Amino acid sequence: MVAFWRTSMENIIMKYVSRCALMVAFAGLLSLVSSTDIARAQEDPRPSRDPNVFKAQLREASMLAKRSIREIQSLPVDDSIPVDPQVRSNARRVYVLVRSGRWGMELAMQREETFKDPMLALAHKRVDQAWNLARTPVDNVSLPRAEYISASVRDLTRAMQLINQALVILP
Repeated sequence: MVAFWRTSMENIIMKYVSRCALMVAFAGLLSLVSSTDIARAQEDPRPSRDPNVFKAQLREASMLAKRSIREIQSLPVDDSIPVDPQVRSNARRVYVLVRSGRWGMELAMQREETFKDPMLALAHKRVDQAWNLARTPVDNVSLPRAEYISASVRDLTRAMQLINQALVILP
């Protein structure tokens, strides 16, 4: 009888421990998933047809592009040292901001029914070109370092010029 009682007590304790472990694992997984969504939400700005919003996104992209150009120029030419993740993150952020601003401009142009603003269309054309150029430092990390630096600096500089032109054109 004592042996039977001891076995059943050990089973109860094991069930309790396994349930607690399962609950802790589930809580950890839930917190990990929710923190990923928050980080992703902070990372990607939402497009808006409001001119103040997409102009602010383009201004931020221009300032960040200038900073990214300096960071990329300061990278060592040696391929054995990997590109700093912060440099890649800033370059990606420039692309995301330009993409969001471009999309917001498209939403504003779709909203226009009676009068199509030619200045908005002209600025959109510049931002569209900048959007394509801003992709270079994000996609071409696998190039030899010297080629990556020269192509990224060239394309980001041109993208920054186009964004600044679009900001001047926009009312």
